[in-house]
Amino acid sequence: MRLAFGTLRYSRLRLSLILPFVALIALLTGMIGVLWYWTGTRTISNLSQQLMDEMVERISLAIDSNVHMSGAMLETAFPTGLPASPDIAQDLPALRQRLWAATSLSGRTGDYVHYGNIAGQSIGLLRTNATQAEVRLKTREQDPRTYYRLDGITGTPEPTSVETTTFDPRTRPWFVAARKAQGDVWTPIYIDFNSRFLVMTRSRRVLSASGAFEGAVATDLFLDALQKFVAELPITSGGQAMILEPDGSIVAISGMPNVRVSPDGTPERVHVDYSGNSALAATFNALRQSFDTSTPGHRESIAVDVQGQAVQVAYQRISDTAGLNWLAVVALPHKDMLAGIRRDVTLMLALGLLVLGVALMIGWRIFGGLASDMRQLATAVRRVGQGDIDTPITVARNDEIGELARNFHHMRHSLFTDPLTGLSNRGALQRILEALTRPSPGQAPAPFALLFIDLDRFKPLNDRWGHDNGDLALIEVAQRLRERLRADDIVTRLGGDEFVAVVRGIDSDSQAIATCEQLQEAIAQPLRTLQGAAAGASATVDATIGYALYPRDATDPSTLLKYADEDMYRQKAPSRAG
Repeated sequence: MRLAFGTLRYSRLRLSLILPFVALIALLTGMIGVLWYWTGTRTISNLSQQLMDEMVERISLAIDSNVHMSGAMLETAFPTGLPASPDIAQDLPALRQRLWAATSLSGRTGDYVHYGNIAGQSIGLLRTNATQAEVRLKTREQDPRTYYRLDGITGTPEPTSVETTTFDPRTRPWFVAARKAQGDVWTPIYIDFNSRFLVMTRSRRVLSASGAFEGAVATDLFLDALQKFVAELPITSGGQAMILEPDGSIVAISGMPNVRVSPDGTPERVHVDYSGNSALAATFNALRQSFDTSTPGHRESIAVDVQGQAVQVAYQRISDTAGLNWLAVVALPHKDMLAGIRRDVTLMLALGLLVLGVALMIGWRIFGGLASDMRQLATAVRRVGQGDIDTPITVARNDEIGELARNFHHMRHSLFTDPLTGLSNRGALQRILEALTRPSPGQAPAPFALLFIDLDRFKPLNDRWGHDNGDLALIEVAQRLRERLRADDIVTRLGGDEFVAVVRGIDSDSQAIATCEQLQEAIAQPLRTLQGAAAGASATVDATIGYALYPRDATDPSTLLKYADEDMYRQKAPSRAG
């Protein structure tokens, strides 16, 4: 009996010691689970926001690429300060060649540049392919336009047809708008009758030798490329990417068309108010004031309530000197922001609260690895946001966190890498320059040279050897630039046959010029990777290189790029004149 009583007392004593310990373990496990949940949710939210910001930036870059090209086309057709003759016929050969050059800039079939004057004359050139164009011409006010086929920039126009109606450029919206404006101006977006695509026209007034208004030059910008780009963005099924106008009209959108058929059978633009999408309408209402109040080019983020559910919205205002005023928007419901990972974290919290003794040790070990991986992901997100796009991610897991890390790595690679050459792309260059020009307290700016490289004679090579060989040539040029520069220098491809190099430690013109000459020498060597070349045949390209020095010439990325671009054109000008 005494033994049993003693045993009972010992058991109670042991139980009294164990219960507080178990309670402490349960409390610690719960606290760890809550901390784990909070850390994971915060990291997931930050990563989702980072991805949304990157998508908005990609949309803005796509818009900038198209809009910038339209301005360059007008400048090529009628350079600033070039007076127009009162009679188109007096300047027809030169005008036709400038229109051909303007429609050659983007390399796209279907580019159209046209000019009309106050006498009712007009000429337009539509590129039908790389070597042919259609010229639409009228030299007398009362005549209809005659269509000609033009083979090459110096070819002789051959008439093909005559319009049945009389085209008067003076009544067109682009002509009327240009007459009132002092610079470039966009017409409202309209639907092309034949293609059913959205189109807007950019125009500019052209003056006579006396400085009076003589006519207007214009180019049509089809927006189907933007619609396709936005529709193909990698976004979850619950999210949506879009480009909006101030009145709620949709320029481009994912998950639905931007043009629909009205009840009477005619095509009409889609508007947020009758899109049938409550989240879209709520998003637009929340952003309505941003068309006038937000800073152009600056990305912002807000939360929007849609029927009791929170939707995270990232947006950026897009504007230009011709009157463009759009919002690039990406919206994603909170419940869809990596919902699978959030569910798994919640499940792990519940399991952590149920498991006590052994679970504490196992959970602590698992949490240690998870916390380390979460910290690494959070650090990567933060550093990418600060411009360090090469931040390594070494998370090696086979669960959702590992998949998240791999998806983030893949997304970062696709966002910042040119798929053809493997070089960094325009988006990466912007981040790199932002990081390099960001002032550091107490430290002097680290100098570098920004080289703007434009290949010469690439288009003839493309025409003669074919586009596949053109791609091989770009890849080989990219490799030569990599080999000639140092490991810590940066080479990016802006697009087409344009490259930009960031060469560190250069702070003088002599160093920059020597580097440019070395790169030009490397590029000018015969190409070795072209396929299908006859025995003894070879091909080469040259390069014109302009440069800007940081911080001497500029201290911000956009001004540095502009300075280097202008210097490149100054270098190219003598060869053109010759």
